[in-house]
Amino acid sequence: MSRRHLALVAALILINYIVFASLFNVIFNSRPSAIPPTRTPLPTFTPAPSPTPAPPVPTKTPVPLPPTATPTRVMVTPAAPTPASPATPAPSGDAPVSTGPAVTVNTSLNVRSGPGVAYDRVGSLASGATAGILGRNADSSWWQISYGGGQGGKGWISAGYGDARNTDGVPVVEAPPAPTPKPAPPTQAPAAPTAKPSSPSGMNPSIQFQPKGSYAGTNAGLTRFIGHITDRAGNPVSGFFLYFTCGTFHVMSFPTGPSSVAPDWAPGYYSQYIASKELACDWTMQVVMYKCSNWFDAQCTQFDELAPRDYFKTKVGKTIVSADWWCNFDCDKGMKR
Repeated sequence: MSRRHLALVAALILINYIVFASLFNVIFNSRPSAIPPTRTPLPTFTPAPSPTPAPPVPTKTPVPLPPTATPTRVMVTPAAPTPASPATPAPSGDAPVSTGPAVTVNTSLNVRSGPGVAYDRVGSLASGATAGILGRNADSSWWQISYGGGQGGKGWISAGYGDARNTDGVPVVEAPPAPTPKPAPPTQAPAAPTAKPSSPSGMNPSIQFQPKGSYAGTNAGLTRFIGHITDRAGNPVSGFFLYFTCGTFHVMSFPTGPSSVAPDWAPGYYSQYIASKELACDWTMQVVMYKCSNWFDAQCTQFDELAPRDYFKTKVGKTIVSADWWCNFDCDKGMKR
């Protein structure tokens, strides 16, 4: 080969080299550079602040409880039933009504230890009070009642001073031994009985009161005395008492005319209720002056006799007695209470 050919070959090789080098450079310089992946850093752990401890709550100091008393069982004996006391009024219509034997008194009444005025007084019942009946004496003139103030929770009252009910089966009770009689207080000697005056001209100037006259009327189922006291001029006389007896039974009326115990009575008038049944009996009546210390006691036995006794007999069908009296002197000396 000639130099010319060698030079041409060498030129061609150089050109190829330049072309390929340029091409290579273009290819590799035009590709985007690969960005190596960046490692995401892990979050940094920040420790949480430790909680500030709360101050301790002070503990209450327990207060010792007071010692508890140990309960002691006490055996209580039930008290005997007690009737209404003197200050207790009669039961009202709203109160339960006992179906057993009972009595409602119609005046202030003594309660005694036995069936008679010789027995000691153990208390009293107010007018309108009700008591249970436990027994009776042989002639049913006295009731044994339930009464807390008496011995064994019992006492006795006269049967003529109240309305009794459901008494058919009430047993006869033996009376306690009679007490030793006490000496009676001296009383004014009673005046000698005199005949009833048939007119005002029969006035006895030595006797303060004289019976004017009496008669019996009909009122089935009731025994009662009513009347008036007047002076010789016919003026009403108030402040004197009527005393009635029938066997062992006795009762004193309220004072004639208006008083603290009978404010609605007319001047000179009296009324004595005996029983809600017809009683056949031989009665005595007289005008007296009340001398008992307690006011008012229908069974008072302390009095001054101001008149001789008058007598009257009641029988079944004729038991409403009207009896009037004269006052001869000292007619204005009656008790004012």
